[in-house]
Amino acid sequence: MLKNLKKYFDLKLIGILSLVYLVFVIIYSGKNAYLRYSMKRKTDWGEFVFGNVLDWCLITAFMIFIAITTKYLMHKKTKLVYIVSIHFFFSFFIGVFTVGLSWIIENLFTSMGKDQRSLTDVFYGFVRLIDLHFLIYLSLVTIIYMYYYFQKIQESKIQTIKLQDQLSKSHLKFLQSQMHPHFLFNTLNGIHALMDINIEKSKSMVVDLSDLLRNVLDKKDENLIELQEELEILKKYIHIKKTRFSDQLNIHLNIEAGLENILVPNMLIQPIVENSTKHGYGSEFISLEIIIDIYKKKEKLFVKIQNNGKALKEKLPALLKKGTGLNNIKERLDTLYGTNYKLNIYNESDKVITKISIPIKLSISEVEKDF
Repeated sequence: MLKNLKKYFDLKLIGILSLVYLVFVIIYSGKNAYLRYSMKRKTDWGEFVFGNVLDWCLITAFMIFIAITTKYLMHKKTKLVYIVSIHFFFSFFIGVFTVGLSWIIENLFTSMGKDQRSLTDVFYGFVRLIDLHFLIYLSLVTIIYMYYYFQKIQESKIQTIKLQDQLSKSHLKFLQSQMHPHFLFNTLNGIHALMDINIEKSKSMVVDLSDLLRNVLDKKDENLIELQEELEILKKYIHIKKTRFSDQLNIHLNIEAGLENILVPNMLIQPIVENSTKHGYGSEFISLEIIIDIYKKKEKLFVKIQNNGKALKEKLPALLKKGTGLNNIKERLDTLYGTNYKLNIYNESDKVITKISIPIKLSISEVEKDF
C-alpha cells in the first residue's frame, strides 16, 4: 500500500505548497501582531507564535493529503464533475480539520490551568475563518494543478524532442542510404569506362573500391564521424580517382593541425570531390586540379574545395535541383545543424569553389581526454 501511495507523493510539490503557505502565515501573523500591538491588546505572544506555527503545520499536512488525492484523481482520469465536487467538499472541510484539530492540541498542551474554549467557540472560529480557508484552499489547489500542468507540458516537450530526434535520425539514415548507391554507381561507371583502356588499372580500382566500401559500411549507421575517419575514406576515394585519371587529376589536401577529432557529417567531402571531377572536365579542361582546405575559425570548421575546371553556369538553388549528391549534402546539413551552417558554391578567379562551415563539435573520446 505504501508503495502505491509513494507514486502519488511529489516531494517538490509539497515543498512549494509549504513554502507558499509559510509566506502567507508570515504575512498574516505579522499583520495581526501589528494590529494587536497598535491597539494595545493584551496578548500572550508565546501562544500567538505557537498558534501560527501549529496552523502552518496542520494546513501543510492537509495539503499533502490533497496533493496525493489530486494526483490519484488525475491518474484515474476521474470525471470533472467528481473532481470539482471533491474539491468543493474539502474546501470547507479544511476549516473543520484546522480549527478542530487546533482546539484539541491547544486543550492538550497549552491550556493547563486556563479556561478551555467551548465547542461553540470552535464553531464560531470555523465560521469566522470559513471564507479565508476557502481562499487558501483554492489558492493551493490552483498551485497543485498549475504544477502538474507545467510538468505535463515539460514532459510533452521532451517527448516531442525525442520524437523529432528519432525522425531526424530516420531521415539521415534514408539520406545516407541514398548517398551510398549514388557513390557506388558512379565509381562502377568509372571502372567500366576504364576497362577497355587499361584492364590492370580497372582491376586495381575494383580492389580499392572493395577496401573503400568496407570503410563506408563500417560507418553506415553513424551520422557524424571524426574528421580523421572522413579523411581516411576520402583518401581511398582519391586513390581510385587518381588511378582512373592518372596525370590528368591532381588533388591537394591542406588540413590544419589539431582538427582530427572534430565531428563532421559522414561522407561530406567525397560527393563534392566527385562533382568536381564529374563537372570540371571539358574540352578545354582536360587536366584538373582540386585543392581541399580544412581549417578552424571562430569556433567553426571550414571545408573549402576548389577546382580549376569548367565554371558554373547556375547558382546554388538551381544546382540543388539537378544532382543527388549536392542536394543530399544540404538536406543532411539541414537536419544536423538547422540554420547553424553555411553552404555555398560560386565562381572566383577562374576557379569553382564549394565552401561549407559547420559548428565545431568534438567526439566523446576527445572530450574525455581533455578531462
